[in-house]
Amino acid sequence: MRYIMKITRTFLGLFVVSLVFGMPLFAGNGKPESDATLKDVIAALDKEDAQDVERSLLLADLVQKEFGTREEELRWAVKQSLGWGEITTLAYIQATIGKSFAEMTRENARDDFWSYAGNAGMSCEKMARALESFMKRAERERNTRIFEKLRASRKVHPLPDLGSGFGLFQEALDFHRLESPSPTKIHEGVGGLAKGEK
Repeated sequence: MRYIMKITRTFLGLFVVSLVFGMPLFAGNGKPESDATLKDVIAALDKEDAQDVERSLLLADLVQKEFGTREEELRWAVKQSLGWGEITTLAYIQATIGKSFAEMTRENARDDFWSYAGNAGMSCEKMARALESFMKRAERERNTRIFEKLRASRKVHPLPDLGSGFGLFQEALDFHRLESPSPTKIHEGVGGLAKGEK
């Protein structure tokens, strides 16, 4: 079912893109599903708020680790007001072909990353999978940091260990008779007199 929903979403996204940009539905030199996946990933990463310095630093760190992108390239991209989807895609292409962000922008790579990568001899499907994997990793890292902040902000008091107390209570119940069907001791006859009694 998930697979069917993903295919439906992909084709719907592709149809909307074709309507918005006036392109034929199956344009490109590769699989339309991968092209739509690439566009979805770029759009999702572009939604990352540029005003949120912490998220930007996280993505910059991940791009540097994943693709070996230099700090100067990231600074240039931020000055050009590129979104994180475009920055990540340029970083991936740069790691493959070695051109700078400025050079790829002059060659209009940002207009159609899919065609640009295909013309450069790259596997577009591999690029789409790599960027999707990068996006998932970025989401995991972001969520991990959020949860760590929540844990640090809340003081959790340890609960008392009820194990040993409960065990003693259970043991008492096991050895205690709740209902006694008959008296346990019967005293017959006159009992002994206490001291001082006659």
